[in-house]
Amino acid sequence: MKRWDLHSLAPSSKKETARAPGADAPRVPRSGAQMPRVLFTSPECRAVVLDLRAGEELGDHHVRERAVVEVLSGRVSIESSGETVDCETGTLLTFDPGELHTVHALADARLLLLLAPWPGTQHNTEAQKGHDQHLPVNAVTEPIPPANPADPTA
Repeated sequence: MKRWDLHSLAPSSKKETARAPGADAPRVPRSGAQMPRVLFTSPECRAVVLDLRAGEELGDHHVRERAVVEVLSGRVSIESSGETVDCETGTLLTFDPGELHTVHALADARLLLLLAPWPGTQHNTEAQKGHDQHLPVNAVTEPIPPANPADPTA
């Protein structure tokens, strides 16, 4: 078992190194200094945490995977298919693969994004296919270490 405390993560806008380009880079848009952090990746799913400051926006975009978004803290407004909804902490949303949407932070917000399967059909070019499960070098958050390091299942 691996676990993360999503409420105590340092803000992702305070990355010390710039995002390195390449196949291991995060697969979600970024705005300004905001940088998504990948918690884990597997063929079934990729989990990403991203922070948006009040007023920041992830402009009209889509992903090739099914996207599940939970608002962990704050408030966002999400527009998709001509509908706009305000989402408070605890809101869970899903987007079909390829569904265009815009996310606008009404207040400082932290989002959990699950992309499944990872990567989606036609996500990578043929040359990138060998990098499907690599974690981004500059945008990874390690899980909480086990209570008993001698027993990784503790």
